[in-house]
Amino acid sequence: MLYYLVIGVCIFLLLAVIYISAKPISMGIEARRNLNENTSETKIDENIFDKEQKVNSDNKNANISDEIIKLNKLKNDGVLSEEEYEKAKRKIIS
Repeated sequence: MLYYLVIGVCIFLLLAVIYISAKPISMGIEARRNLNENTSETKIDENIFDKEQKVNSDNKNANISDEIIKLNKLKNDGVLSEEEYEKAKRKIIS
């Protein structure tokens, strides 16, 4: 009889530990996902800056219309997205 009581208490304690630790574990998993999402967004922003800087450094002596034509070609080829194209165009114009 004592044997069953000890096993019952151990199972109860195991379930209590699982119940108590479930929320912090799920919060940790969610935080890790958010960290990965933020890191990928930062890399995308860095890539946009690098693409714009490369386009601007290659075209220092070209006039504005030639630069915009080249940007449009990059956009049409799929190198730049619409957002990147607009951002680079605004930077060239200003």
